[in-house]
Amino acid sequence: MTARKKTTASRGVLAKARQLLAFAEERAGQATDWVDLHNALFGLGGKATELLTTESERTAFTQTAECKRIFALLDRLPPPAAKDFGELLATANGAISVRLPRSVHAALLAEAKAEGVSLNQLCLSKLVAQLRAVI
Repeated sequence: MTARKKTTASRGVLAKARQLLAFAEERAGQATDWVDLHNALFGLGGKATELLTTESERTAFTQTAECKRIFALLDRLPPPAAKDFGELLATANGAISVRLPRSVHAALLAEAKAEGVSLNQLCLSKLVAQLRAVI
């Protein structure tokens, strides 16, 4: 069995991690919930995306104390307010668009064909099964 190589953060990554932590601490005071802060950090155009531009930087960042402190900040923020089901129902139009890796799309197509159902029916049954497991 081979041992996993421990990823260590370079000085550059540590400097970026400190910048990201400072940003997170500042934004945590303004965030309405953990999702708001998470999006500001890790969403499209987020500060982490801006600072940590390569996969190796992002991997090294996950091993830093700053990363652990950022996730502790996120844990201390409240969850987003749940919308009333009636409010959600009023805005639902019955259609969603999901981007998938080609391999996942191909696997779903193969499964749908084997089951003799449409891709839409297969995906709907999988989603409903997951919802039933949570509700």
